[in-house]
Amino acid sequence: MVNYIVLSLLLGFSIFSDIRGDELPIGFTPEEWENRHLIDEMGYRTDPPQTPIRNIAEYEPMQGVLIRYPFGISTSLIREMAEDVVIYCLVSSNQQSSAYNSMNNADVDMNNVEFIIGSTDSYWTRDYGPWWVVDGNGDIGIVDFTYNRPRPNDNAAPYKVSQHLDVPYFSADVVSTGGNYMTDGNGIAAATQIAYTENSQCGTNDQSSVPLAPCAYVDNIMYDYYGIDTYHVVADPNDEYIDHIDCWGKYLSPSRMLIREVPISHPQYNEIEEVATYFENTLTASGTEWEVFRVYTPNDQPYTNSLILNNKVFVPIMNSQWDDDALEVYQAAMPDHEILGFTGSWQSTDALHCRVKGIPDLTYTSYADGDVNMDDSIDVLDVVLLVNFVLGAVEASSTQIQIGDSNDDGILNILDVISLVNQITG
Repeated sequence: MVNYIVLSLLLGFSIFSDIRGDELPIGFTPEEWENRHLIDEMGYRTDPPQTPIRNIAEYEPMQGVLIRYPFGISTSLIREMAEDVVIYCLVSSNQQSSAYNSMNNADVDMNNVEFIIGSTDSYWTRDYGPWWVVDGNGDIGIVDFTYNRPRPNDNAAPYKVSQHLDVPYFSADVVSTGGNYMTDGNGIAAATQIAYTENSQCGTNDQSSVPLAPCAYVDNIMYDYYGIDTYHVVADPNDEYIDHIDCWGKYLSPSRMLIREVPISHPQYNEIEEVATYFENTLTASGTEWEVFRVYTPNDQPYTNSLILNNKVFVPIMNSQWDDDALEVYQAAMPDHEILGFTGSWQSTDALHCRVKGIPDLTYTSYADGDVNMDDSIDVLDVVLLVNFVLGAVEASSTQIQIGDSNDDGILNILDVISLVNQITG
């Protein structure tokens, strides 16, 4: 079902009154450009998570979204998201009351709002927010990167989130930004050339190749910290200052992706078609060709800059004659989702996806109850391991506790062992 939530000009002032006019730009300020060296100084490296590691995709189960106050999105959008998930709002301590009042006055369900206290420099939580992984123990955690802007408050946001949610935190010494990254959740990821060119260890300034030659420094980090074994790094076909992949492409599922389309008269037509052809000829994690959907953006509408949030897709629309067609493309590609169009202060290089970041469902696991050794089979080996957990001979991960705790009392004991034996013997 395609719904439209269009904000009228008459309501514009009140709806967007909490979007600050003095925000830092999504690009560099002149002062920041002169201080680019500070970016490298913000980075550091921890040990990586326990292998094997899997990077969580946008379309996987989410328990919330990360935004910040002052907002970069309308309270009507926040209200819609809060119907289903928790709104995690980064806010400085002296602005928490204002943030609360802004959402409460807009009828946001405040039972679904949590504040993460800490200063930020901008509202692009997508760009500086945390990247999530499932480690070899089945635990969900954050693997941080160095934000590609010299903005220390923004760069510290992932750690603040990890502290608030009490999840493991790791850091990979690689310069990146969330708007220029997408993953399928199965070891494949994609980005534009700045994934390499902004890391001096790569020694490249290639702005035109599709794909770029591999950079061992970045690729090794992506594998060691995120479990990415196939990294598609291509020249930005938009040839814009921002060089973000979400301005022209998006993974929609493990087998489907979206790429913008323009008329042949568009100055970037050849570059966009080149990158579309490239992805059409790459393989999914299961070894099949991607099903590529195209969305028409003749005037550089930011239709690919959308947010997938469980069974809903929030699409930036422009009050344009092409909005209907864009929403219909999403509906065809994602028929089991509700497609919602939202207007906003969108630009071709900065829209809805840039300003919101999903928080995965921390209780979700793909393993069945009882499969405590996480080998996709429930048998006597699980009983042996569970007994060792109970005796304290082996330490269980939080995910293994969740899987083995059959009576949901928060501890592993003999009752869980008996239950597992009964489960196996029938």
